Amino acid sequence: MRIEVDKFNSVIFGLKMGNVVDCPETIKAEDVRDMILNAKSNGFQHLNAKVSADKKEAVNILLQNGFKLVDTQLMYQINVRISEERWPDNLIFRNYRKDDCVQIADIAREAYTLDQFHSDKELPSYLCDKYYVEWMNNSCNGFADKVMVLSRDAAVTGYITINYENGHSAVAGLAAIGKRYRNKGYFTCLIGETLKMLFEEGVTRMMYGTQLVNRPVLHTMSRYSGIPIYSNHILHRMV
Repeated sequence: MRIEVDKFNSVIFGLKMGNVVDCPETIKAEDVRDMILNAKSNGFQHLNAKVSADKKEAVNILLQNGFKLVDTQLMYQINVRISEERWPDNLIFRNYRKDDCVQIADIAREAYTLDQFHSDKELPSYLCDKYYVEWMNNSCNGFADKVMVLSRDAAVTGYITINYENGHSAVAGLAAIGKRYRNKGYFTCLIGETLKMLFEEGVTRMMYGTQLVNRPVLHTMSRYSGIPIYSNHILHRMV
């Protein structure tokens, strides 16, 4: 078990933030206490631990030593296929353009509320919002292999980022629909069109991660026969 500096998060939140990695099933309380002391001595101010949901004892020991559960994430695998559903004719699924940046940033700034950062009461909400804006800015500047948007007339209504793995797999990074366009089936359309695009590219599966409490996304995953393949508890601790 060790701590790695998270440079991106540290810059966003103005804290030295570290990720706890290689957390074993057989973790002991004294191991966690030693890790926290080591973190303090190395100037860390915030720790983030991602623990497989089947490591219940490790999760309990972290909780007993000051960590707080802030999120439970599910990873879905969807077999890529073409949806037979029909979408409104005025919805267009296309590659992102540079002139979409402002609208994408506006969606990213307000889209996320259920994530690990907004659930951590020690982190200011406006910086949590900034985290996703900067992630999308980076995605548009090459961090993601592809950024696709769903648009209606001149308005960007949503987006999804994609990274490809070994030619046959794709991983969705960030996806969101603008607040004013929710509850209209736009997210279902976004995922359906993404799967169609991947099918035409010869990709056979897409991985999509979400929060256990994000019911609209869970519903869409079920609609496209997504299978949960693993889950992680996310725990944070101020040092």
